[in-house]
Amino acid sequence: MGGVRKKPTIATVAARAGVAVSTVSRYLNGRYVSRAVRARLSEIIEELGYSRSWTARNLSLGRRGSIGVAIDSSEDPWFVQLLKGIEEDLSTRDTSLMLCSTVVRKTYDPKIVYQWIQDHRVDGLIVARAQRRERPLFRAALKAQVPVIAVAPFEIIAGVNVLRSNNVGGGAMIADHLVNLGHRSIAFAGGPSHSIDSKHRLRGLREGLARRGITLAPKHIFSCESFEFDAGTVFAEQFLSRPLDVTAIVLANDALAFGFMRFALRRGIKMPEELSIVGFDGLVEGAFLYPALTTAAQPMQEMGRVACQRLLESHGVPGHVERIEFPMHLIVRESTARPSAEFAKVRPLTLVGSPTAGPMDDA
Repeated sequence: MGGVRKKPTIATVAARAGVAVSTVSRYLNGRYVSRAVRARLSEIIEELGYSRSWTARNLSLGRRGSIGVAIDSSEDPWFVQLLKGIEEDLSTRDTSLMLCSTVVRKTYDPKIVYQWIQDHRVDGLIVARAQRRERPLFRAALKAQVPVIAVAPFEIIAGVNVLRSNNVGGGAMIADHLVNLGHRSIAFAGGPSHSIDSKHRLRGLREGLARRGITLAPKHIFSCESFEFDAGTVFAEQFLSRPLDVTAIVLANDALAFGFMRFALRRGIKMPEELSIVGFDGLVEGAFLYPALTTAAQPMQEMGRVACQRLLESHGVPGHVERIEFPMHLIVRESTARPSAEFAKVRPLTLVGSPTAGPMDDA
């Protein structure tokens, strides 16, 4: 009666190939071995059915074999695209993913992320859309020498690697697009007033219009309480309750635009004939609306891939801080068009109130 077959080890592979264990280790870790030895080891590993222990490899390299990713809500469509890029990069590595939503049942609670840092459970940390409240978290990661990357943070963060899009350039692209269509009276609705992305998008729009001889009037600049769909709906109700004195409105992200458009359709606003709509981010959902949304798209998946690469390949070199900016590109769809002759002049709506959304400063 035959016994249970022993699982081959790295020593078994080395003995069969007639090389040192260290040579097999170099081969498995992607380091240099001669072409002949590499071919022989590949053949023997397949023949023996050897499966390496990733745990042992990570221990030998001083790694945990996992990265942490933190975001307010993992349901955010913007984040879903970013996560796709992170997963694509991790699929080529022996590294797993730990995910944490820091806002659960409307309560901010980052204690799980702090535990990752304090217990050194992760080889690095990606924080998406970090706000001021994440400052202590970044300090804790830096103190523990856990590499950290902030993706599209709401503010400038000292000592931390940052990946973001060229929001100023995106705003300028939208300005050119709208002016080329014939729009001269344009409004902007940003996200929270402390968001760097909102400020830079407004700045790009304002500067792009100025280059074409058009001033973005202060009375046409607003900010919303958040970047979420519901905030766009609330803003639309406020904005459309006053005389409509613009032919186009730019919203600081697609989710706000989705909420705005939903309310505008219910109100009977003709888009784009009466009002052209533009968003930012390039969410795939924008293509499914009617009219489909014109948007300045961020390369979210590419940002996710690069965040992983920088996190796992920089080895957390002290004092080495990167600021990487990705170009945006304009996706022109049905929600923008030349203003029709009927609506090119001011066409007031019934005034039933006034917007409570505050003006936004792009400084």
